[in-house]
Amino acid sequence: MEFVLTQEQQMIADSAGDWLAHHYDFRQRAASLQRDGGNPDVWQAMAELGWLGLVLPADAGGMELGALEAGLLAQALGRHLVVEPWLESSLEAGRLLALTGSAVQQAQWLPGLIAGTQRLALAHAEGTRLPWEAPQLRARAQGTGWLLDGQKRCIASAPGAARWLVSATLDDGQAALFLLDPQAAGIRIDAYDTSDGARAADIAFAAVQVDAARRLHAGDAQSALQRVLAESLVARCWSATGGMQAMLAQTSDYVQQRQQFGQPLARFQVVQHRLAEMAVLCAEAQAACELAALSLADADGAQCRAIAGLLKNKVGRCARYVAQESVQLHGAMGVCEELPIASAFRALMAFAQWGGDGASHALAAGRALLADGRFAHSRTLGPAPARRTTQEPETVA
Repeated sequence: MEFVLTQEQQMIADSAGDWLAHHYDFRQRAASLQRDGGNPDVWQAMAELGWLGLVLPADAGGMELGALEAGLLAQALGRHLVVEPWLESSLEAGRLLALTGSAVQQAQWLPGLIAGTQRLALAHAEGTRLPWEAPQLRARAQGTGWLLDGQKRCIASAPGAARWLVSATLDDGQAALFLLDPQAAGIRIDAYDTSDGARAADIAFAAVQVDAARRLHAGDAQSALQRVLAESLVARCWSATGGMQAMLAQTSDYVQQRQQFGQPLARFQVVQHRLAEMAVLCAEAQAACELAALSLADADGAQCRAIAGLLKNKVGRCARYVAQESVQLHGAMGVCEELPIASAFRALMAFAQWGGDGASHALAAGRALLADGRFAHSRTLGPAPARRTTQEPETVA
């Protein structure tokens, strides 16, 4: 089946690629590295272009588009190694607030997020193998509010965010979300630079008092959280495909220019085979992302987790091969900071760990497949025939 973008989707992809090509080349990117929230000028430009409100409600000033449009933008950002936390602030925290926040909470924070004047972050990760696991951070009832105790690990874009959406587990085992001020008493932040040029933090909560107004009540917090995590993981995979495609293009150009034994490296058959394999994996990752984005719209919670997990496993394996081959074909230049290859390699290696590693997602998918018996049914061939219970030979007519 031929997949064709709509005019609006093509416009999003083209405009993002064009703006980034002119305003976010590898040298301009240096002004964004290792800064809380990246470059403020770039962040404001993202707001003016409508990117910060791409998936957020129209009532708040957003465009209210879907996973495919978000993926196209994420792919363009990944191709140019953008470190500004669009995904963490808008696609994760903003989208989750839109699904679970009260009208007052949404009116207070979403317009500012879309306008680029304030930034949010989702504090959910705790170092577990998969993002779907229940939070270990506990929220104990105290009077009309709660006390939060626990830790969050490697929270991207947390440094400098105006508010955090913090996931926790209540006394009855249910998941809950709280909108917290990072300056609240009892919170300790350990901020640091990440290998892909961004910023993150480990956060400790020690008897942090939270009043009732800080809890996000609307909707099912657990279902909304898992849907947003799945959408975010799919968008990260789109971003990784952008990085892979850029590495393939840069490596192809390099081996055509680099001379060895009196001829370009691209003339050697082994190099051609390796480039061909990289191109195949880029195409496979692209197709997998497109299918996942189209499938998310009608999927329930369990299906969203399965779609995102299988995609992460597929794209993660493709990204590792493309990244390693790109560096090897560049030789020593592949680890030189003057070229984008080294930065792209680090970004893809960081992607391999965000949201759970591919092997853990594959293990979870295999266990789910065995548990519900789907391995015995083919969409094309139909259900498998019943097994014979005797050893009697078949009768030949």
